[in-house]
Amino acid sequence: MAIILKEVSAPTAGIKITTPNVQAFHNSDSLGNGTLYVTGSEVTWISSAPGSKGFSVTYPAIVLHAISTDTTTFPSEHVFMMVDQRKSSLELAAAELEGEESDNDDEEGPGLEIRFVPDDKEALTPMYHEILKGQEENPEEDDMMFEDEEEQEDGEYEMEEGDEQAMGSGQWFTADNIDQLQMSEEGLANMQRIFGRGDQQPRQDDSME
Repeated sequence: MAIILKEVSAPTAGIKITTPNVQAFHNSDSLGNGTLYVTGSEVTWISSAPGSKGFSVTYPAIVLHAISTDTTTFPSEHVFMMVDQRKSSLELAAAELEGEESDNDDEEGPGLEIRFVPDDKEALTPMYHEILKGQEENPEEDDMMFEDEEEQEDGEYEMEEGDEQAMGSGQWFTADNIDQLQMSEEGLANMQRIFGRGDQQPRQDDSME
């Protein structure tokens, strides 16, 4: 298990949507089945296993999110979130953390890929839109996650080999298909800064909502 699950209390205030029977994944590693709570301040997932363990992510830590229906890169349709670990309370298991440190010699925190897979596929769109509303209500003005990449002369984000493997080929986040993603305005702005495509607007296709 990559992300360390901790005891988490179910939210009682500001709940926008509660979705039961949602599997959570870090990258492709399953964290189990549980309940997803989207509130006005954070996204919380709590495992259905005994112990009420899970994790919470506040909106300023969410770099972007989108719906993926492309089962060639991941076997299930899901809501995808990229999380800036430095702005979150998420912790990685020791082995995973050592691997991240060895792969990243600079001081940048890793971007954590989290996927939520509901049993009911009709829940994907409500989950996405409630997270979208949460981000709009909690804007992050000082996003420094990719500051070094922004300073490159060519204005482009250089994909690492591991990033390409994790995101797969076809419907993920590259300069060629950024305009095919539906995401929050904040996530779009982050992606435009990464790829230097500030003049483009997103459009929806059949595989990414």
